[in-house]
Amino acid sequence: MSILNLQSDGLPSIMLTLARIAAQDKPTSRDDLLGICVPQSGITKDTDKDLAARARATLVRWTNLGLFAEDRDQVRLSVGLTKGESIDAFTARLPEVCRELALRHENGLPLWATDGSVSEEATGRTADFCRGLAWCLAQDIYTLPNSHAEIESLVTSQVQAGRFIFLNDTRWAGFRTWARFLGCATGDDSSFFCDATPAVRWAFSQIMHTEETLAASAVISRLAECLPVIDSGVYRQEVEQTLKPETWKKPAPGHLSTSLSFALQRLHKQKTIQLTRMADASSQLTLVGQGGRTWESFTHVRLTKDAS
Repeated sequence: MSILNLQSDGLPSIMLTLARIAAQDKPTSRDDLLGICVPQSGITKDTDKDLAARARATLVRWTNLGLFAEDRDQVRLSVGLTKGESIDAFTARLPEVCRELALRHENGLPLWATDGSVSEEATGRTADFCRGLAWCLAQDIYTLPNSHAEIESLVTSQVQAGRFIFLNDTRWAGFRTWARFLGCATGDDSSFFCDATPAVRWAFSQIMHTEETLAASAVISRLAECLPVIDSGVYRQEVEQTLKPETWKKPAPGHLSTSLSFALQRLHKQKTIQLTRMADASSQLTLVGQGGRTWESFTHVRLTKDAS
């Protein structure tokens, strides 16, 4: 299955609108929900039909993923608002909710069809996004190209026969849209940059308490459980196993990818976390920057303030 074909799988903007409406106290029927999201004018135009089709596709896809639930034609959110939370506050939190749903194993796996076919038909509901994000975060984020032609060339040089990352240029365009919305990238289409700092910041709020200090290796392991696309995560490992060692360079032992290094360095500079070195520690990890240049090494991580 897929979420990256924007024409048939839906758009983040439509999903946000549907979620805001469904977050209201009163139950809403499917037809009413879609009608509010895409009001019909007196004269039906092709653009109206297109928007209506996209709204239906978005609702179906995100019901399958677990954001919405439907009971006797009544649509509700499966994820409730927290006590006292406003609709606007919930909307701001929605990318985190959707990212967690998209990365769940029951939605992402399998990343490829078991019969080896180059198709999304027998893959996980969000396999195209999970596969693409894991691959992008495994690259040197400073040199990752923007155009589909360059991306496809890089994928072809790295990925073993019988495997693929993006099915076509449509999926690459959809990936950039969803990666930005889900807190894994920034920039427009001409300056797209894989920056997972927002996602990593959220993950810290799930794995550590404020003022808690943990060994660096334990932190990375816990982060990878929340975000299986980063270093040592389940999706990341599966994607890396398909890459040719002669064309893709794995980080040296004890060194992190440029993508995770960038996120940790940003959070350190923002004083959300503190990367420290303890003399009696048994192991350390090293951040890697542009061009493979090593940054600082650290043995422990301290969460210095609320990361939520």
